[in-house]
Amino acid sequence: MTNRIDKATAESAGVSPPAAAVARTREWILVALACTGQLIVVLDVSIVNVALPGIRTSLGFGEQDLQWVVTAYTLTFAGFMLIGGRASDLFGRRRVFVLSLAAFTLASLAGGLATNAVWLVVARTVQGIGGAVLAPSTLAILTATFEEGPKRTQAIATWTMMGAVGGAIGAVLGGLLTEFLSWRWVLLVNVPVGLVLAVLALIYLRKDDTRPQGGLDILGSLTVTAGFIALVYGLVEFGKAASFDAIAAIATVIGIVLLLAFVVVEARIAEHPLLPLRIVRQRAVAVANLTMFLLGAGFFSVLYFVSLYLQGVRGLSALEAGLVFVPFAVTTVIGAQSAAKLLKRGIPARPVIIGGAGLSAAAFAALTLLGSDSSIGWAVIAPGVVVFLGIGLALAPTAATAIGGVAPQDAGVVSGLANATRQLGGSVGLAVLTIVAAARTDDAGVPTGAEVTEGYATAFGVAAVILVGAVISATLLPGRAGGQRTTTNRPQGEESRR
Repeated sequence: MTNRIDKATAESAGVSPPAAAVARTREWILVALACTGQLIVVLDVSIVNVALPGIRTSLGFGEQDLQWVVTAYTLTFAGFMLIGGRASDLFGRRRVFVLSLAAFTLASLAGGLATNAVWLVVARTVQGIGGAVLAPSTLAILTATFEEGPKRTQAIATWTMMGAVGGAIGAVLGGLLTEFLSWRWVLLVNVPVGLVLAVLALIYLRKDDTRPQGGLDILGSLTVTAGFIALVYGLVEFGKAASFDAIAAIATVIGIVLLLAFVVVEARIAEHPLLPLRIVRQRAVAVANLTMFLLGAGFFSVLYFVSLYLQGVRGLSALEAGLVFVPFAVTTVIGAQSAAKLLKRGIPARPVIIGGAGLSAAAFAALTLLGSDSSIGWAVIAPGVVVFLGIGLALAPTAATAIGGVAPQDAGVVSGLANATRQLGGSVGLAVLTIVAAARTDDAGVPTGAEVTEGYATAFGVAAVILVGAVISATLLPGRAGGQRTTTNRPQGEESRR
C-alpha cells in the first residue's frame, strides 16, 4: 500500500518514482554532509583539551602558553562566524563549503605535523577561521535544500544534535586517540574526514543559481570580527584569572565598543550590510537568537565543570571522565529527535523550547547538591542526562525558528548569526560561571576537594538561573507550529532595504 501511495504521489507531481528516490537519496546525502561538517568543527573545540599534557611535553609549551592551543581556535572560530555566513550568500554555498573545508583540513594536517609551539598555534588559528566559515555554510546548505516544513525540521534537528553531541564525544574521542595513538591524531583525524566530505560536496552540491547583489561589507566585517575576537578573548582571560585582570577588562570593553560600532555601520554607513538590520528586527529571529545565547551560556558549562570535577576532585583519568559523557551524547540525540517528531506533528516550537530549557534548568538545580564524595552515577550522570535531554529538545526548534522564513539570499548570514550567538553565549556563560566558582575558593588558600566542589555547585545554580532566563525568553517567540513563519520572499528592491 505504501509503495502504491508513493508512486501515485510521485506521478501526480510529474516525477517518476526512480527520480524521486534519487532526489531523496541526494537530500539525505546533503544532510549527512552538512551534519558531519558541523560535527568536526564543534568537535575540535573539545577534543584537544584531553591532549594538552602530551602537547606540552612534545612541543615544549610553557604553562601559561599552553592554553593558546585551545584559545587560538576558539577566538577565530567565534570572530569569523558572521562573515563566514555572509560569504556563502555572496560567493555560493558549494564554493565556500569546499574552500573552507579545504582550509580546515589542511590546517588540521599542519597542526598534526607541528614541530614547535608557534607552528601549532598558527595552524589552530587557521583551523578556527576555516571552521568559522564552514559551520554557517553547513546550516545554509540545509535551508537551501529543504523548504520550510517537516523535512527541514528533521534536518535541522539532526544538525543541531551533531553540534551538541560534538562537545560531549570530543573528550571521549580525544582520550582514545591520545591513549592509544598520539596527541597528533586529535588533529590528523580530520584529514580523511575532510577529504571524503570534499569529494561528496563536489559531486552532490549544486552550484548556486543566484547571488545577492552588492559586495562584501568591509567595514562591517572588520568591526564585527575584531569585536567578537576582543570580547571572547577578554571573557576567556577573565575566566582564567585568579583576580581582577586589567587586560581582560580592556579587551572586553573594546569588544563591546566594536560590536556597538558594527551596529552603527550596518544601520547608517554600509551600502550592502553584512547583517541587514531588517533581519534582526524580525521578532522570531531576534528572540530565537537571544534564547540561543542563553541556552549556550548555560549549557556549555556542564561539560567544563563536570570534567574538572571528575578529574580534579574524583581522580578519574581523562579517558574515564570522557566515558561519563557517553550517556550525555545519547540523551542529546534522543532529545533532538524527539523535538523533530513533536514539531512534525504540529506542536508549536515555543512549548517544546520552554519544556526543554525548563527540564535542563531543573537538572542544573539538582547538580547544586553535588558533593566531593557524591555518587557519580546518581549525582553526576543522572542529572547530567536530563540536562542534555532538555538541551536536545530546546536547541533544534530554536535554530529552526532563528532561520525559518528568511529570504534565500540571507540564509548564510542568518545561519552565521545563529552559530555566533550560541558560541558567544558559551563564552560569556563559561567566563561568568568560572568567576562564580572561583569566588567560593579564592580566600581559602589551597582549596580542598569539598571547597572546589562547592564552587562548582554554585556555578550550576547560576546556570539554572540562566536557563530560566531562556524559558522566559522563549515565551516571547511566535506561537506558530514548528516555529515556522511566512517566508519573506519580498521583491528584490524591498529586500535590499535595511
